[in-house]
Amino acid sequence: MSSSLTPEPVNQAVWSEAIEVARFARARGWIDPSERRLIEGIALERPRADILDIGVGGGRTVPLLAPRALSYVGIDFVPALVEAARTRFPTTDIRVGDARKLEFADEQFDFVFFSINGLDSIGHGDRAKALAEIRRVLRPDGEFVFSTHNYDGPGRADRPWRLPPMTVRQPRSSARALSRRVVHERRSLANFRALHGVGESGQGWAVETSGAHEFGILVHYISHTLLADELRSAGFEGPVEIWDDRAGVSVEPSTASRCWYFNVSAKCSKGPDQVPLT
Repeated sequence: MSSSLTPEPVNQAVWSEAIEVARFARARGWIDPSERRLIEGIALERPRADILDIGVGGGRTVPLLAPRALSYVGIDFVPALVEAARTRFPTTDIRVGDARKLEFADEQFDFVFFSINGLDSIGHGDRAKALAEIRRVLRPDGEFVFSTHNYDGPGRADRPWRLPPMTVRQPRSSARALSRRVVHERRSLANFRALHGVGESGQGWAVETSGAHEFGILVHYISHTLLADELRSAGFEGPVEIWDDRAGVSVEPSTASRCWYFNVSAKCSKGPDQVPLT
């Protein structure tokens, strides 16, 4: 599939809209149990760490990470979101920044976090650049946690004329998603027609439309089997743990297709008694 559009300007334009900035600025708490378990586990292993929070958005992650940190920096490549986060947390170090070219020294951080599938907002080639940059700024025993859309999951088949994902475990969010799908059906259809088929794809990965933001963004999907290889190529030599999007449990290849996205932990190097997980 040849590409006539790249994700970055499309996504930045959507996330700069006033209604989207306000939505991000209202976000609170953990996205899912896997995110919470991973972060709380790391907080126990790495008390008072130097933390880089990429894709800080409207500031949802600031109170989740900054109080645990020796030092904390949050960055986002959407200036309007940075301003919203600064307004919420005026004494916190929050900057405009791009994961593809991090303006930090080598080995500056113990822990890097990139939440809500933020890594998926850039194209395939630039994704590799971002991973290499993240590895560069991490210390030799550092750790990277992020979430990413599942190539083999239900997300790639989502369409504006179908019901959004529904789950009894999250009844309120499911009800909100259904309401938004109905209210914004016309906009969703227009966005889908404009963006469907303009991305790029390869074996086990693709850049395609997403049901989020009324099908107005392009996101990167990757398969469970490719994730570890992708991270190894960027220099992450330690264990890779892949967790689900709902229940706070690790994912096996046989159950991976159930997940809309994965939560991933990648360590820079193997400890003396560690065996990499794939």
